[in-house]
Amino acid sequence: MPVSPDNKRVILVVHGVQLADDDSQQQDKMIRRSIESRLNHLDFEFDVDLYRYENLSDACLQRLKSLSLLLLSTGVGAVVAPAVIDIVGDVAISLSKNSTANEIRQGLREQIMSYYEAGNPLYIVAHSLGSVYAFDVINELIESSDLFERDNPLTWPVQGLVTIGSPLGLKMFKKTGRSHASKLGTGDYSLRWLNYFDVTDPVVSGDILGTKLRDFNIAEKYKQTGSDFGWFIKDYPVDTGKNWLMAHTAYWDSAVVGDGLLDMMV
Repeated sequence: MPVSPDNKRVILVVHGVQLADDDSQQQDKMIRRSIESRLNHLDFEFDVDLYRYENLSDACLQRLKSLSLLLLSTGVGAVVAPAVIDIVGDVAISLSKNSTANEIRQGLREQIMSYYEAGNPLYIVAHSLGSVYAFDVINELIESSDLFERDNPLTWPVQGLVTIGSPLGLKMFKKTGRSHASKLGTGDYSLRWLNYFDVTDPVVSGDILGTKLRDFNIAEKYKQTGSDFGWFIKDYPVDTGKNWLMAHTAYWDSAVVGDGLLDMMV
C-alpha cells in the first residue's frame, strides 16, 4: 500500500562502524532526544527505529579476530588487534559484493519496505559506514522496482535521507560502483539528501592526521545532470565543537543536524 501522510512519521537510523554488538547500540535514543528537544512539547507524532547489523559483520570477521588472539596472545596487541580488525573489516565488507554485505543490504531493504507496506513516511539518518549501505539500498530500490514514481511521493519508501560523518566522498567508495545517484525520472518532486560533515572528521576527509585540505562537497559528487535526476542534494558543514575522532561521533548532538531532520519531516 502507498504511504499515507496521515500516518506516524518514522526515522530509521543506520549506524556506522561499531566495536560492540547489536544490543549495545543506542543511536536511535540519541536521535529521539534531539528531535524532542526541538519540538518543545509541540504535538508531533514520530517514532525512531534502528537498523542493527553489527552482529552480521562480527560473525564474518570472527575467524580473523580469533587468529589475531592466537598470534598476539599477550600484551597490548591482544587487545588492539581485534578492534582494528573490527573497524577495517567492517569497511572492507561494505566495499565488497560478498554474502555478508548483501545480507546487510537485504536486511536494511526489508526494514525499509516493512514501514512502506505499513504506510509510514520514512526518513533515514545514516552515520559513517551506515550511509554507504543506506545510499546503496535507496538506489537499488529506485533501479529495481516500480517504486519512487517521480510525481507521486506516496510511492517512495524513503521520503528523505540525512547522512552524517559519511565517507561516501572518498574515492574508494566511488570506485565500487557508486558513481552517481540513480535518476527518478521527470516530474515535480525531488528526493532530499542532506549531508552533514565536520571538516575535522578524518572519516569524512580520509586523512587520518587531518592535515590536508579536501573537497568536502560529498553528496554533490553524486549528482547527475538533466531534469529527470530528481534528487535535491545539499552538503552542510557542521562545527561539532570536537576534533578528530571525537568529531566523528558528535553529530548526534548537533543542533544543525536536528533542525535539518525536523524540517524535512514537518
